[in-house]
Amino acid sequence: MDGRGVTNYSKDKPSYGFSTATTEFDDALMSRGVVTFEQAMIAKGASPQEARRLSDMKFNNSVEGRQVDQQSTGNNHEVTSDDDDDEFIRTYRQQRIKELKKDKNAIKYGDVIHISRPDWNREVNEASRSGTWVIVNLTRHTSSLSARHDEICDIVEETIRELAVKFEQVKFVFISSTSAIEKWPAENLPTLFCYRYGKMQHQLIGINALGGSGLNVDRLEWRLARLGIVETDLEEDPLPHNKSAEFRSHSKVFTDDFCDDDYDGVD
Repeated sequence: MDGRGVTNYSKDKPSYGFSTATTEFDDALMSRGVVTFEQAMIAKGASPQEARRLSDMKFNNSVEGRQVDQQSTGNNHEVTSDDDDDEFIRTYRQQRIKELKKDKNAIKYGDVIHISRPDWNREVNEASRSGTWVIVNLTRHTSSLSARHDEICDIVEETIRELAVKFEQVKFVFISSTSAIEKWPAENLPTLFCYRYGKMQHQLIGINALGGSGLNVDRLEWRLARLGIVETDLEEDPLPHNKSAEFRSHSKVFTDDFCDDDYDGVD
């Protein structure tokens, strides 16, 4: 193995190790630009952060190895024939067919699931442990700061319902903010917690973090895609529905560099 790293998915679960070793098929995909090394690592089960770390390790080792090879043997260039490319394409198609069949058997949701606090560990932590993304939307318990704020929260809930239909392999969960975290500030709503591998990976707090007051499905999809949660065909951040609408809230996007103990009410 070229290198090894360890990712801790949960405090009460064992660590999982990953190496920079790849299969011949992975190497063929990377040599033709079909996938990147980081994507190959993620396919093995590594988190995006661990994949980047392993990529840096692989790159550094590769640079050192190439320097040694060039000193001893000079530069050698591999030449592939059309027949080799044809064989590779056939193999790749067969592999993709297997992956598509596997995807058909994967758990699909297609709707929002409403939960209460006792359901959290089962529906969020455990459900995300295998690598499934679980998006938790903290909903308002009652009318909160203003009629405008209530409207924004309602728009976010409707937008998430549409995304749940579009991205069936992502689990979308609604839970009352006061049920999830008793003293969660109303001004922090809307709030999304993004879980994977049994722990929170990202937090999106406030309407601006989700796409602004002109929020629509595409704008939130774009932001989730930027975090690696969904795959999108969008090439740029879509325009908001209403540019003149303004809702000034304290909005932040957090990644997994925060402390799990920041909020006592969140597992």
